[in-house]
Amino acid sequence: MRVQRLVPALALLFATAAPAAAQKFIPQSALIAMVEVHKASLLRYLDVAPDSMLDFMPTPGVRTFAEQIEHAAWADAFIAHSAITGSQEVPSFGDKNVYLKNKAALRTYAIAAMDHTIAMLRALPDAAMTEEITQFGKKLPRYRALMELLDHFPWTLGQTVPYLRLNGVTPPAYTPF
Repeated sequence: MRVQRLVPALALLFATAAPAAAQKFIPQSALIAMVEVHKASLLRYLDVAPDSMLDFMPTPGVRTFAEQIEHAAWADAFIAHSAITGSQEVPSFGDKNVYLKNKAALRTYAIAAMDHTIAMLRALPDAAMTEEITQFGKKLPRYRALMELLDHFPWTLGQTVPYLRLNGVTPPAYTPF
């Protein structure tokens, strides 16, 4: 008698647990939400910096503030583009000789790069997340390659905090949402 009651309960448990157990990747919607947070953060950091900071570097041999902003935006576009298309040929988002010297042009560049990342992710169905790809010479599931978006961007943008502080600018408050 107890076994007869237990069997339907176990069947229900396994039936409801299967979809959650089957999904072992970050869904496209979650990645898009995070890249939108990245974009908003990047623009806040850029907006508080005075124009005079674009060429600033805290020590010789490191990127300027403008180059660091460029790298944060471009890297998101590169990671998504290469993981989704297999190509490392990311479209151009502006003239480097202009946007590295002009804050408005750098803002336009950053928006274009981040919007490219979002568009690439929107076009990717969740079913494609588990496909095996090769990125940076390593075979891995596409979702794992795209998880680099969650690591590289915050690390790169975070490096601009000393740039801002050394120029008397209080960095914007971090917000993950």
